Amino acid sequence: GSSGINAEYGGKVLLMLEEPNLVEMGVNVIGDRLMVLSYLKLLRKKKIESDKMATLWQGETPAPGLQYSEDCGQCCARICCPCCITRKQWRITGQGIFYRIVPPCSWFTTVTQEYIDFRFLKDIELRTKNNCACFCQSHELIVYAGDQGDSKPEATSQHELIHPDAHKVEKIVRTAWSNARLVAD
Repeated sequence: GSSGINAEYGGKVLLMLEEPNLVEMGVNVIGDRLMVLSYLKLLRKKKIESDKMATLWQGETPAPGLQYSEDCGQCCARICCPCCITRKQWRITGQGIFYRIVPPCSWFTTVTQEYIDFRFLKDIELRTKNNCACFCQSHELIVYAGDQGDSKPEATSQHELIHPDAHKVEKIVRTAWSNARLVAD
């Protein structure tokens, strides 16, 4: 016969269930317990994968404001014709950094996507630079990554996130990078 579970369990409690809990809940048939335990193991694994892919930060560059534009012309274009400038849409997860490069609408090119896996991250550097004759300051995070598909160990690419949240993003990236190194070790 098959035994059933009479109560509803969900969320974190479901992920904490172990064999003694199932016996206590009335799941007396060993085959049923083994089946439930194998499903719980799979569910725990999927939860870990889902947590790694959760968005920790997202934003777009160039960010609003003159200090985050290459020059006054780009700032004006952003205000008057926002589709006329190339944008990068950034997303930071527990696994790495994703960004999509969206070209101007008048150019018939495709959207490209880059991914920087934290396992290949070499270094990050936070900078503040003065623009417009030193009246405006912008914050940028420089990410140095080893080329994932390159056979040369010294090959490094540089990625720039110029955004007012650069300080916040630096902390997020350092924490996620550290966690990724702990898992890899």
